[in-house]
Amino acid sequence: MDNNSIVSLTQKQTILILNRRCIKNSQKGGAENYTYQMARYLVQKGFKVKWFSSKPKNLQAKEEINGIHFIRKGNELTTHFWGFLYALKKNKSIVIDEYNGVGFFTFLLKKHKVFVLIHQLYSEFWNLELGHCGYFLRPLEKILLQFYKKKPTVTVSQSTKRDLEKLGFNHLTVIPNGLEREPLNYVPLKSKKLSLIYLGRLKKTKNPEDAIKVFNRVQKTFPETKIWIVGKGPLLEKLEKKYASRNIKFLGYVSEEKKFSLLKEAHFLLVPSIREGWGQVVIQANSMGTPAIGYKVPGLVDSIQHKKTGYLVNNYEEMANIIKQIWKDPNRYIQLSQCALNWAKNFSWSKSQRDFLNFIVKNKEN
Repeated sequence: MDNNSIVSLTQKQTILILNRRCIKNSQKGGAENYTYQMARYLVQKGFKVKWFSSKPKNLQAKEEINGIHFIRKGNELTTHFWGFLYALKKNKSIVIDEYNGVGFFTFLLKKHKVFVLIHQLYSEFWNLELGHCGYFLRPLEKILLQFYKKKPTVTVSQSTKRDLEKLGFNHLTVIPNGLEREPLNYVPLKSKKLSLIYLGRLKKTKNPEDAIKVFNRVQKTFPETKIWIVGKGPLLEKLEKKYASRNIKFLGYVSEEKKFSLLKEAHFLLVPSIREGWGQVVIQANSMGTPAIGYKVPGLVDSIQHKKTGYLVNNYEEMANIIKQIWKDPNRYIQLSQCALNWAKNFSWSKSQRDFLNFIVKNKEN
């Protein structure tokens, strides 16, 4: 990357990010965290960064956070319309259209340099979250993506890259998620009692109940096993009522410090999602010497190295069986944990941020 190119670009460019959610949205996830990390770095490098999103009732219409200018308007559906109109007025802006099931229709903009950021295709999500309506929206997602396929596009995993290539995208750059903190230098000493952890939103697409089913099966063989369910979501109340046990702890939302403390103490992270963009929690767990066992689905097949840093399985029965097998073999567990820790050292936000800036500078000049 040529520093002169960066200086020349930052002196006159605003970067407008269009994402249906902002970093303060209670529904935010890995996509918003990724965007926030990139936006902060772009600000540090001299760009003026604006982030347009929906406006939850508890948030201001305009706000500045760490140099990022947030503009909020509409709900998670109408914000795509308002965001497009806002972008239309910003002729000299670089626009990053973050496509999450649906984009901001920036393929209609003729006087802008438009980039696309896609974490994952929604695919199975539509039917699981919206029932019969999903049968209409699922093909619509792919139809709309056809209008973006010639745009320079960033995605976070080889899985999503392959999905997009099948739709005709040929200008793709993979820039994975990073890590909030440095991985440990050693595999930590964990408790003698088998400890499992689920970390994520409690919603259908994440399959949190499957993690509890794994726990129930494992506990039959190892009675002192415990599990932490970390996260909030629409399924929280239902799961708390259905699974009342002293060995199942529903912790809700926890601080970053607490999250990494739990990951450090746990023996296995359970990731029974139906699809992921990448699987940020996997690398977070690995950085604490904790292997992950997840479903063999897009995203997780990238973040979990099968039989090296964790295991990829087809269902919760297989997940439970793998845990029982490894727990009976301490040497195998130590080897798995060390490999997980080594794997995590390949990822950092600083590297991903530099690659993201390189992507913008390179494609802006082309």
